[in-house]
Amino acid sequence: NLELDPEIKTLQEIIAWQMPQRFNAEYIEWTLREAEWLGLTGQGALSQFGQAFLSGSEDLGVELALPKPVDHILIQADNSAIAPGPLTVELANMIGTIADIESRGGASVYRFSESSIRRGLDHGQTGEQIKDFLKKTSKTPVPQPLEYLINDVAKRHGRLRVGSAQSYVRCEDEGLVTQILHDKKLESLRFRKLAPQVLVCDVEPGDLIATLREASYLPAAENASGILISAPAIRRAKSRPRPPRVLSESQAPSEIIIKAAVRTLRTGEKASSHKPREVPRTTANETLDLLHQYIEEQASLTIGYADTNGGVSNRLIDPISISLGTLIARDHATGEMQSFRIPRITGVSPAK
Repeated sequence: NLELDPEIKTLQEIIAWQMPQRFNAEYIEWTLREAEWLGLTGQGALSQFGQAFLSGSEDLGVELALPKPVDHILIQADNSAIAPGPLTVELANMIGTIADIESRGGASVYRFSESSIRRGLDHGQTGEQIKDFLKKTSKTPVPQPLEYLINDVAKRHGRLRVGSAQSYVRCEDEGLVTQILHDKKLESLRFRKLAPQVLVCDVEPGDLIATLREASYLPAAENASGILISAPAIRRAKSRPRPPRVLSESQAPSEIIIKAAVRTLRTGEKASSHKPREVPRTTANETLDLLHQYIEEQASLTIGYADTNGGVSNRLIDPISISLGTLIARDHATGEMQSFRIPRITGVSPAK
């Protein structure tokens, strides 16, 4: 019945009867939870989107439930712009490139600044293109301070250039530099002329010297300070340091090392003797309360943890702290610190 949303337990019993070999109670529960999160179900019944989904309709009616997108903005005198509704995809992409969003809601507010205009220029726009776009899409006139800002940033943008090069060739003889630049035997090097006496390319210095010598030139290598290198440095593999010689009897381990070793052994024994059992399910509030309780008591506990495929495994852990919806704990199975997402914790019980 498309108008009813049965309880989880009832649906599990039906599927267990009809498909016993494929029955998975936890998978069914997670599927129903996701359906509620997606809006396919709610308040004990199927939504109109859920009914359209089950009937195989291509149009679920989502667009009718959303506000219609708008194709214009309202620029204010303080270099801000108001979007009176959700913007079209093209307009949202462009305005998001040249302005920073200040607030979201029924009417979003954008702010133009030097950094946002520079970002638009970095994406390939020119100052004139940005001004033409704002004049076409704004229902209000573009204020002069905003035009001045765009012109100033566009004028200064790109005056400094940053690039990369692996090698350079310099020579006081500009004629020789020009000859190397136009030598057809050196076309594969793809030289670029940075100054009348300097060429750069994306080739390793050793390969560049070898190629120039093959073309009958006589280059010499220099270091970063411009000092001529008389011979190439010999590359040697780094040898491993020898272990220190023991000149006296070995010292007894410290008390800290002994305690750490005993704690590790006990943790391994506890993890190996721990028998997996069914962890009772707890609600989100119960889970948080129990986790805080065990953190204060510094006690071990067992949790049920769901993976991305819906499978649940039991973990024996020592909880440490909770931060931003994540539990930091030490896993007894590995002895390492791990992070557990609290929404994926299906249940909590004391360790036995």
